[in-house]
Amino acid sequence: MLEESRIATNTWRVSPDLMCIIDRDGCFAAVNPAWTATLGWAEDEIVGQPYLHFLHAGDVDRSNGAFEEVKSGKPVLRFENRYRTTDGDYRWFSWVAVPEGEHFYCIVRDVTDEKQRDEVIQAQRDEAMLREQFLAVLGHDLRNPLSSVISGVNLLLREEQSERSLQVLRHMQASGARMAELVTNMMDFARVRLGDGIGLERAVIPDFAGEAAEIVQEIQTAFDGTVIELTTDIRGEVYCDGPRIMQVLSNLLGNAVTHGDPGDPIQVDAVFSDGRLKISVCNSGQPIPASSLDTLYQPFFKGGSQSSPHGLGLGLFISSEIVSAHGGEIGVTCDEDIVCFNVDIPARKPGAGR
Repeated sequence: MLEESRIATNTWRVSPDLMCIIDRDGCFAAVNPAWTATLGWAEDEIVGQPYLHFLHAGDVDRSNGAFEEVKSGKPVLRFENRYRTTDGDYRWFSWVAVPEGEHFYCIVRDVTDEKQRDEVIQAQRDEAMLREQFLAVLGHDLRNPLSSVISGVNLLLREEQSERSLQVLRHMQASGARMAELVTNMMDFARVRLGDGIGLERAVIPDFAGEAAEIVQEIQTAFDGTVIELTTDIRGEVYCDGPRIMQVLSNLLGNAVTHGDPGDPIQVDAVFSDGRLKISVCNSGQPIPASSLDTLYQPFFKGGSQSSPHGLGLGLFISSEIVSAHGGEIGVTCDEDIVCFNVDIPARKPGAGR
């Protein structure tokens, strides 16, 4: 009997779980040291006080209901409520309480960390659902109708039209191209911000020069009057995610059209040599302010008060993410009247000669 008493005393003293005895008036008759370790209150600040003194206001009615049950002779198992600490915070407790005579013997487990983990898991689930819904809206509900509109405009442009109709259709074509770029960039931005990142599918590009020329033609068609001079020097097989690199080229050209001097040609150079692909897009115009260089590739940065109202400021951010995913670098150089964006990525096919 003495051995059992000693074990019980040691358990009471060293247990990390909170143990207590509550009388029929709802006051603490005894608490073990874990209460002080968990809540900060000294033993004499708890003993003699009603449990309501420490209880979260939102848990009073439920806790009173559970106390009435245990007073009626029923044990309470895994009942949860919140108790106030000396710092004014609250900890979540899970109670097991059994009646014995005029007192109730309780073992309490602090489940605050478990609650917080559950909240994080639920937030991640909600975020994943939001991501799926958001990408579904962009990828289907917006992109598909927009593709139909663009296709219809392109079809009408092949037919005989009045000069007025041609002008309207060209404006629609340019607006459609901008909208398609915005949708694509928003989808990529959502993937990056929600944790998926920029996915790559590297492969050999059989005709890099030809694909670059198509992007140039698309930009010139979408932005009437734009002149783009493309020079390519491709020696060997370019190995990268072709559509993604063409997206970078399109974004940089769109940026050049927006910020360059109208009427002046945009210079594009693409060189592949010694396993590296280098692309530069240069336009005439005002140099980028030094104060803007540090934030140039941040999302929604639009380059100050003179930037175009048509974009979201995502083109350079997405381009930077794509280049980074390839293990490359993107930078900008400026002089008095020329701004050049330069891309440099490794693009050697695995196993190719060095």
